[in-house]
Amino acid sequence: MAETLLQREVRTRRITTIGPEAAQALNDPVRLRILETLSHKPMSAEDLTKALASNGYKKATTTVRHHLDTLRKAGLVEATKMVEVRGAVMKYYSPTMRAFSFDSPSDLDTRFARLIEETSSKMFKVLKGILQDKKFAAGLDPKAGNSCSICRINHFKEYLALEILNSAVARATENKEYAELIVSTKESPKSGNGAKT
Repeated sequence: MAETLLQREVRTRRITTIGPEAAQALNDPVRLRILETLSHKPMSAEDLTKALASNGYKKATTTVRHHLDTLRKAGLVEATKMVEVRGAVMKYYSPTMRAFSFDSPSDLDTRFARLIEETSSKMFKVLKGILQDKKFAAGLDPKAGNSCSICRINHFKEYLALEILNSAVARATENKEYAELIVSTKESPKSGNGAKT
């Protein structure tokens, strides 16, 4: 008989709704930096080359174009403007996904436990509303996504509900008031000692 040496519960800390092609496209620090840079304003490959170089990523414009093409094929950037410059067409790109390349604090779950719990309750109500919405049910393709052979849950339905939530969060962050909150919100003191975080 086998003896259990370690057993512990591991909680899901993040959910990512992303296809394999987009995941592959994000597997490069330069492409992540491109998405971060484009989140500020639309840029051409030439503009991006300069912006990347000023942040320590010296790449040739042809390499930046290749990265943009990879991101475009994965649906992570789109051409938003085309300008004729000296007989050639210059494309400007914007991201369809906002990427942040930070490491989460290791104590995120404990430091923000109350806030996570409160937000989780609100998010459950939102997800319940999405899953019970008649338009959501009517919009599901009956051929897409069968029940999982392990847990019997229709993961495509779950994925689609999370994509709707994800899109709604992304749209909320585009609100000018959100940007003002990010800029104006002062850091709160650490619990216990009153020091700034």
